[in-house]
Amino acid sequence: MAIAKNSLWRNRALIILIALISIIPFGLAWYYARNPQLITKRSNYGSLILPPSPIDYGELAAHPVGVAELSSEIKGRWLMLHMISDQCGDRCAEALHKTKQVRLMLNKEIPRVRRLLLIASDSVAADLRPVLEKDETLLLAVKSDSLEEKLTAAVGKPLAEDMVILIDPLGNAALWYDSGFDPYGLLKDLKHLLRASQIG
Repeated sequence: MAIAKNSLWRNRALIILIALISIIPFGLAWYYARNPQLITKRSNYGSLILPPSPIDYGELAAHPVGVAELSSEIKGRWLMLHMISDQCGDRCAEALHKTKQVRLMLNKEIPRVRRLLLIASDSVAADLRPVLEKDETLLLAVKSDSLEEKLTAAVGKPLAEDMVILIDPLGNAALWYDSGFDPYGLLKDLKHLLRASQIG
């Protein structure tokens, strides 16, 4: 009689275990679908912009500095975007150096990525001459107020001179990197995106 009872409990425990094994994956999938930030925090070094914020290429390339056809340089490519209001100080110079090194470390994927610095006015470009002489891959354009508002809204806070916004080849602001960002984290994100992306 005791043996029969033990066997019954073992069978019930086995059925419950099988049911749990079937239910737990669906429960986890539902939970992560409701809380996607829990996944993105683990997989990205940058902060994900949700939903992605579309940026008009015409607006980005409306006032190029030193390049005749800026639109053809940036359209359909991954874009590391910086923005400054006045001069490019130490923090700005450090961020530009980081993105330059990140792009160089992409090796054969270099043609798929561009760097763009948005400045307040043409007069700022004259102050940037020493930076540009050392960095021939940096593209320059004058920002518009509406573009700055869009990017600030996408990030959710005022833009600092050493922040970077990653624009995808379709023109969507996808990720942003805060002040003092880790260049190796940005590199890992970019490599992952370039591997996964069929465009750009």
